[in-house]
Amino acid sequence: MSLDVELGLYIFILAGFLGFHLISRVPPLLHTPLMSATNALSGISLVGSLVVCGAGEHWYSTFFGFIAVACSSTNVVGGFLITDRMLRMFKTERDGGKQALWQQLAMPVGIALLCVILALLWFLVHGKHVAADSMLKWLYLLAGVLFILGLKGLSSPRYARQGMFLAEIGMIAAVVGTLFNDKIHGWGYFWIFFGMIIGSVAGGSMGLRIPMTAVPQRTAFSHSLGALAAMLIGIAEYLSNYDKWGAEKMIPLNFEVVIGGLTFTGSLIAAGKLQGLLPERPMTYPFQRIGNFALLAVLLFSFMTLLFYPGTVPLFFLMVLLALAFGMLLVMPIGAADMPVVIALLNSYAGLADAAMGFVLGNNVQIITGSLDGTSGFLLSLLMCRAMNRSATNVLFGAFGQVQAQTEAQEAKGTVRSITAEELGTTLEAVRSVVVVPGYGMAVAKAQHAVSDLAKVLKKRGIDVKYAIHPVAGRMPGHMNVLLAEAEVPYDDLYEME
Repeated sequence: MSLDVELGLYIFILAGFLGFHLISRVPPLLHTPLMSATNALSGISLVGSLVVCGAGEHWYSTFFGFIAVACSSTNVVGGFLITDRMLRMFKTERDGGKQALWQQLAMPVGIALLCVILALLWFLVHGKHVAADSMLKWLYLLAGVLFILGLKGLSSPRYARQGMFLAEIGMIAAVVGTLFNDKIHGWGYFWIFFGMIIGSVAGGSMGLRIPMTAVPQRTAFSHSLGALAAMLIGIAEYLSNYDKWGAEKMIPLNFEVVIGGLTFTGSLIAAGKLQGLLPERPMTYPFQRIGNFALLAVLLFSFMTLLFYPGTVPLFFLMVLLALAFGMLLVMPIGAADMPVVIALLNSYAGLADAAMGFVLGNNVQIITGSLDGTSGFLLSLLMCRAMNRSATNVLFGAFGQVQAQTEAQEAKGTVRSITAEELGTTLEAVRSVVVVPGYGMAVAKAQHAVSDLAKVLKKRGIDVKYAIHPVAGRMPGHMNVLLAEAEVPYDDLYEME
């Protein structure tokens, strides 16, 4: 094992432990912004895409790199925009959503400071006072620290936006600094900026226009874009270097391509189910389990064979096709009710693909960010399993959509009694406390605004109003909290159900 790989493994493990520490302190209230933020951070694959696209070693490197740049840019711009939209909605009754002066100045001051740093970088590099590679390493280190501080800010709604501003500054530093890389030259800059423009427009349109009820499918679609970028960069690097590499490089490359491929198609299926383009019910077929295990066995055989015979190009592309097929077959049997778990797990897969890209390209900031993203998705998937009375083993081995033995709690049934508007009005006149337990149907009907208006009327009469939120009441972790925040429900009125 080389020193670079050993150092990368240390970084990956330590970043994972740090990510677990940070993510475990994010309240359920902010789980949806957390997933959107980590989705934006997974766009750090953009720095690897820039180098592959801009180097222009082969036509396929430029082509695949161009697509990867566009996909990663979409995630970065769209992810940060929609995260900021969500965080701006969270407020308390005391502050009314107003920010202190220092909070309002955090972003412009940070951007000004970043501009000074980049201007200094340009002067030092072009003045031949220091090597571009040396300055780029310091910028990557700065970006990694800012990403960690950004996730730390999500531990409280009060400081979440400021944390995201720091993460955005870190992303700008990493991306702009990469443009000084010596490998990028000539027409490479044209394809880079063309891809970034396309991705920024697409990501900006989604980030600014998509309604909050559609955040889950947007997140799933973004996972597919990030995974596609990782897979394409892996293919380009393989075609350029398979005759030079041994098992040490082929292990992370195969992981990057396989995890990226299955996450790409799996995320597309998940987005299609959430959007209603595909049936929301579990899609099953005869001999499904046997077929999946057989496909997985061939996939693993291809993976292992390429470690010893990396020059077997047809086998490599067979592995890619099998990964794409396995991703579809993995998510097709999953019903819409299980989508919170699926989206969280796909988030973890996308982070692992990004970390693997970091190992392939020797980029430590990608390893750090991929580890943070992977830890976030894995931890949230476990939390969702616990909330849905699903086993962690069931999630890890992809046995979604299977009929589970009913527990005693699931078998218990109560009596449902309908009530008219007149009866409800009479009942509310005599109560002192009201607990609202919202479901996703309320959001689909856009009734959260009416519920919020009713709560305001009750509060004026001195009635205590609280909201009891189940972790999977929406279609992704913490989704219902965002939908209520959109209706101007103060977040200090929201309580997590046991």
